[in-house]
Amino acid sequence: MFRNLIWPTTRITTKVYSGSCILQSVRYKSSIVKPIVSNLWTIPNILTYSRILTTPFIGYFITTGDSKLALSFFTYSCITDFIDGFIARKYNMKSIVGSIVDPLADKFLMTVCTLSLAYIESIPLLIASLIIGRDVMLSFMSFYYRWKSLPPPITFDKFVSIGQIPTISVHPNLLGKINTGLQMIYIGGLVYKPLFENYISDFMFDGFGYIVGFTTLLSGLNYIFSKNSWKYVK
Repeated sequence: MFRNLIWPTTRITTKVYSGSCILQSVRYKSSIVKPIVSNLWTIPNILTYSRILTTPFIGYFITTGDSKLALSFFTYSCITDFIDGFIARKYNMKSIVGSIVDPLADKFLMTVCTLSLAYIESIPLLIASLIIGRDVMLSFMSFYYRWKSLPPPITFDKFVSIGQIPTISVHPNLLGKINTGLQMIYIGGLVYKPLFENYISDFMFDGFGYIVGFTTLLSGLNYIFSKNSWKYVK
């Protein structure tokens, strides 16, 4: 990211040879770097980083059967997910970094929890495969459409410069949003299951799981066949 944003200043310096202009380009370069650094370490972003760091521990504690620690770390992730969004909106601390890292942290948490719950056979392998398979498919489709839509010559710098060179946009429909919500409730419910297993039967979890699996399958097919899910930015 630093390289992409600093690159224009380097190009200006190589084209202009007067001492005054070179000094001006250096000052311009430093004025760009400082906001980027501060955007990296805002309070909402720090909370998001902490969620990413605690996610592997949640998976580990789930697989080792330490439900108290798993629940503690998972609850921490849920609370900080709410707090960082609130702070970003309330105190105008939104940043490009946060807009990218925050959804990645959520997806990382859900993926790790799904794999961990499947490992201890708390979630049926079929349902886990559908959830993980859909996410993997969407990731590959995003990479493919991004690469296909870039103007030549295609380079890695262009590929990752989404903010500077936007080429595609994803438009989830109502089914996709419902499925995402159901997945979060289902996975979160399984993590908290030790607290409620005396009140909620396994039959309810199993039935809800098949609903999640069915909507996941439909949502994935919609992304493949719907022309409105992916749009090129002109």
